[in-house]
Amino acid sequence: MSDPRHGDGRHEPTADPASVPPSVPPADPPADPAQQPGTVPTSEPAGAWDAPAPASGGRLSLDLRRYWVGATTTVVVCGLVGLAASVIFDQAFDLGLLGPFGGSAAAWTLAGALFALFAAAVLQLLVVVAPRPQMFFGWLVGVVTVILAVAPFTGDPEPVPALVTALVWVLLGVAASSMLSAVLGRTLVRPGRPATR
Repeated sequence: MSDPRHGDGRHEPTADPASVPPSVPPADPPADPAQQPGTVPTSEPAGAWDAPAPASGGRLSLDLRRYWVGATTTVVVCGLVGLAASVIFDQAFDLGLLGPFGGSAAAWTLAGALFALFAAAVLQLLVVVAPRPQMFFGWLVGVVTVILAVAPFTGDPEPVPALVTALVWVLLGVAASSMLSAVLGRTLVRPGRPATR
């Protein structure tokens, strides 16, 4: 007699274990807590807090070899600017340029070179002692240029030679300031950062 709980006594055929698809194991939770559901991702990448912060109190410095290569080139260019000014204004147009050391072509060449050399030395000193060297350098070169440009008007000079002489000093000031500022931008070493190549 068959058990009513088992029907007519016949067993249901069991499925072949090979034909049953294996159960998929649950996915492991993401290792990064920022990727878990319900969390708000942050903007910092993983490991951002582990990196050491750059030192903010470090001093600026110069790549001195490259700086003085650029500064020497600036001295040569400013000397040539002085020479060109003397040849153009004094000898070609005979405007009577009121130059230093007698106003000859050699004097103007020397004056332009010394102006740039002095500016380069001051800029190197400012990098060591001043908090914002480029700002102070711009002001110093500007003030010195104004003084040199106004000096020809002292006394009772001819107006045209005085004006042309002032123009030459302004040109030298702009040339030295712009070239040395560009050299500084390429050779200044900031804390934790190499000089720009």
